[in-house]
This record gives sequence, structure tokens and C-alpha cells, in this order.
Amino acid sequence: MRIGITGSNGFIGTSLLSFLAQSPHELIRVIRRSSTSVLPPSNCPIEVVHGDLSSPKICEEFVHDIDVIFYLAHCNSPATSELDLPSDASLNVIPLLTLIQAIRNAKSNPHFVYFGSGGAVYENRSQRIPFKETDPCGPVSSYGIQKLMAEQYLKVAASRSELTATVLRVGNAYGSTLSIFRKQGLIGVTIGNVMQGRPVTLFGDLGNVRDNIHLEDICQLCSLVLSPIRPFEVYNVGTGVGYSVREVLCIIEECLGSKIPYQIVDSPWGADVFPPWCVLDITKVKAEVGWFPKVSLIEGIKRVIKAGHS
Repeated sequence: MRIGITGSNGFIGTSLLSFLAQSPHELIRVIRRSSTSVLPPSNCPIEVVHGDLSSPKICEEFVHDIDVIFYLAHCNSPATSELDLPSDASLNVIPLLTLIQAIRNAKSNPHFVYFGSGGAVYENRSQRIPFKETDPCGPVSSYGIQKLMAEQYLKVAASRSELTATVLRVGNAYGSTLSIFRKQGLIGVTIGNVMQGRPVTLFGDLGNVRDNIHLEDICQLCSLVLSPIRPFEVYNVGTGVGYSVREVLCIIEECLGSKIPYQIVDSPWGADVFPPWCVLDITKVKAEVGWFPKVSLIEGIKRVIKAGHS
């Protein structure tokens, strides 16, 4: 099988590339701007296309003879996407459409696995019931709008038999320490700050509840969706269990054996970009794909801390 990965230098993409490279695939092809990017140890050939997804020529080179594409290329987060709407759209919408056009021109009909958002596409509601894939969508941020827009473009392309698509609406992914300057990734950023002896800056409400899913579980799911079940399908990817920001901080403190100094600041992007509650119903992906998460939040946080010390 010949696999293509966009966003392979990113948070999830780095782990996915390392995970897939452990198997003897025919080829893994990544697209990168820098020629100095480090590639992981691999049991299969890894080919690098140097360039940008906004280039039709580069996209045509990338999709040539590829069976499966994992699309993780996305700039900005639910918070930072609001700072410059035109720039945000040009950075995220145009590259995706350029790649879909390249697929259409090549008539290669790959399977397209798109990483959507389980936290930003659903419509806010007062009832605290885990979201199902069939629940109404109503994004309140540019980030969420773009994620939902991408799903619709892929659905149309699938209806025209230009590709098949599986959309993974991923919850709050975690699994490694993150830059202290990053605006997304509570667990990784918090532990990253602690490791550097810095106080943690928190945006929004400590009572906000999210569904946290470990990178290892995400990668395991990716190995199960290399082939489509249907021409177009959407799956929630989470644990079905929610933890508040306050509860996550308490777990990190318990694992560290010390208190975490933090400060809460008003979000410069508005409170609306942080829905108060989002937990995902994963009944569908369990039944149809045979996947379920195995890494508990406590175990996952311990792994992040251990990796940060190594």
C-alpha cells in the first residue's frame, strides 16, 4: 500500500508517520516545505515531496499513485483562527481544495482520511449528552467552520467517485509535551511549562469539559481505516468520557506529586470559541471499525510526564 501524509511535521502527524513507518508498506510519501526535516526510522521507503499544498504542481506530484492520504495539514487552532479570517482561510481552505483538484485531475481515486474536529463542529447545547455523528453541527469559530466545510467538499467528491473519504472527528488529542507558546493542547502545554519551571496560563473556564484521546489510540485507529467501509463516512474519535480543565490539572498534579502554578486570563478571542462541554459518543466507530481507546487519561498523562523527563 502506498500512503501519503500531509502535516507529517505536526503534533499528530509526527506520531502517525512514526507509527505507520513501523509496518512494511510499499511507500510512505510526505510533503514538507523544509529539506532538513528529520525522518523517523522506517521499515518502508519514505519519500519526501518538497513544497507546499497551495501549489497545483506539488499536489499532483504528491497524489501520483497514492492509495491512501492522511490529511493533517492545518494551520491555527480554534482560538488563533479568529485573529485574521482571510489569512486563515487562505492557509487552510485553499491547500485542501488544491489537493482535491489534483486528485480529480489525476483520476487516481485514493482513500482520503481527513482529520476533522470533534470539539469544534457540533452545535452547543444545554444537555450534557455525548455528541453523536448525526447530531446537528453549528461551529462557532473559523476553525470549526473550515473543518466542517472540508467534510462537505470531501462528501461531494466522494459522491462523484473522485475519491472515498473517512472523516475522523478527533477530540482533544494529547500524548507528548508541547511548546509553552502553543494555544492548543492543555495536557501537553501544561506539562511542558512544568518541565521548564514556568507557570501555566489558562484561557477560558476551569469547568470546561473535554474528551481527551491519546495519540497511541489515534494511530491505532488509523491502521484500521486504511480501506473505506463506505464511500463517505464520519466517525467520532474520543473516549466517551469527559474531564474538566480543573480535573485534568488535578490529575497532572497527582502524577507529578506537586501543585501546578497557573493563572487564568480572559481569552482575547472571545469565550465562544471554547464551548463549555464536549464529549463524543464513540458507539459507531466501535461497532463499524472495531476500535476502542485503550489508554486511560491517568496512564496517558503519566506517559507524557515520563517522556518529558527522558
